[in-house]
Amino acid sequence: MLKKLSIRNLAIIENIDVSFSDGFTVLTGETGAGKSLVIDSLSLLLGERASNELIRAGEDSALITGVFSIDNQPLRALLSSLNVPTADDEIMIVRTLSKSKGGVKINGVSLSVQDLGKVAHYLADIHSQFDFEKILNPENYLSIIDGFSSELTSSYKRAYGSLLLDYKEKKNAYMSLLKKKEKIEEDRDFYEYQYKELKAFALKEGEEEEISQEIALLNNYDKIYSLSQEAEAILHEDFLDRLYELNKILSKLSAIQPQYQETHDLLDDRYYEIEDALKTLKKQLENLDYNPGRLNDLQQRDSDLSALKRKYRRSVPELIAYRDELASTLGENADLSGAINEKKKAMDEAFQACLEKGEELTIIRRKIARSIEKELERNMADLLLKASFRVEFAPLPAKPDDSILKEDGLDTVDFLIETNTGEGLRSLSKVISGGEASRIMLSFKAVLIKANRIPTVIFDEIDTGISGETAQAVAKKIREIALNSQVIAITHMPQVASLSDHHILICKQVKGERTYAHIKTLNLEEKIHQVAYLISGDKVTDKQLEYAREMVLAKRD
Repeated sequence: MLKKLSIRNLAIIENIDVSFSDGFTVLTGETGAGKSLVIDSLSLLLGERASNELIRAGEDSALITGVFSIDNQPLRALLSSLNVPTADDEIMIVRTLSKSKGGVKINGVSLSVQDLGKVAHYLADIHSQFDFEKILNPENYLSIIDGFSSELTSSYKRAYGSLLLDYKEKKNAYMSLLKKKEKIEEDRDFYEYQYKELKAFALKEGEEEEISQEIALLNNYDKIYSLSQEAEAILHEDFLDRLYELNKILSKLSAIQPQYQETHDLLDDRYYEIEDALKTLKKQLENLDYNPGRLNDLQQRDSDLSALKRKYRRSVPELIAYRDELASTLGENADLSGAINEKKKAMDEAFQACLEKGEELTIIRRKIARSIEKELERNMADLLLKASFRVEFAPLPAKPDDSILKEDGLDTVDFLIETNTGEGLRSLSKVISGGEASRIMLSFKAVLIKANRIPTVIFDEIDTGISGETAQAVAKKIREIALNSQVIAITHMPQVASLSDHHILICKQVKGERTYAHIKTLNLEEKIHQVAYLISGDKVTDKQLEYAREMVLAKRD
């Protein structure tokens, strides 16, 4: 239940504080006085998106604070999961609008607007003109039905949604494999040609580098041969023996004079390395050979590789990888049929599971729909609208395919109504009039509020388009709702205002060059005068005051 509301710097509201009680509260005032701003403030506290345009001219920010009492275990669990303390059985929501960055806090804990919306689901329901549009659009009908028993339907919808996601994943896997097989079959000849060509080339990793090095060797053979001859001549000299003798001399010198020891050790370490290097060099020089045919072969291979790379637009390593991929693709094609059958079976099982859960959801919805029909007809009768109402479910096909699997279940529904006996049931969206819309909407709200035990209900001119006896019936229905929920209603109808438990007047005043909104909770005499004003629409007469007094006091009998 809403206990307190504070508004700072919101449009023409500079500073307003108002307390609310349980039962039925009405807000009245001239058009433009600020009644809608109070509803806007409550909407912001309940998670509505904010606009900086609402900030009062000349101010940098606006602040809306609401205090709600709570007595709901699921709400406590949600607040606990958001780390919001709830020790005093009430919560304070603070919504800041700023030209830089706004914010939301509940009991001092900063939250996102999305989290605020989750909390608000348990606090209040606001009826606005948009709700009229909802009942005129068949696309909203399933969500309306589900809303009458949201805790029950949400569990089925979550389970269905999970199964639907699983089915989609399995279908994608099946279709992907099927397309792969079709692609392979379609391009098999081309793939086989490419594979044979690449396999015939016998490509090897690092081959290009080896060919390049060998071609460079053969192209420079004359220089290499000349230098190798010089090197070979040196090898035939006895400098290695002389080096050995020098090392022996250094050994003797170092025994006499330690300063030669380091030179001896260095030469001693390098002697055997030099010896191994000379042996390797000798072997290389002995194997040196010039083969013109080999050069031609290498140059041809290099040219062929370049042509192959241009043709496939791939490097040699990429060609090797592509060759292996082709081998795998052509080899696995024979096994794809079995894999496709397995994927098809898994997909069909997932579809069946999704279908069964969807049918369970449909059964639940049909039960809810039957209950809605009875309650709605009773409420419409209370509102002087003698009408028949039916929720029509489109039949499912005898052999359903996955085209019936929608995000919210299998169902397509329409609301049918007969407001004139003998005319027959017709689609609500096509036959409803303005005055009927208000009463039908109120009938829906009455059922929804009762089913979901909504603690606070806010009506923004739900009595639009009605008058006389019908207005009295609407007033009684709102009062009936207020027996179990706190009701806050903006109204221009004296019949509605007269039946309220509490009456708040909103007016505006111009001071200097600024407009200010004021709010006042009326006592009994002030309430009677305001009801008389609603009756007259202008100057209040004694007769109107007397009639207003009868209306207000009759409610207390």
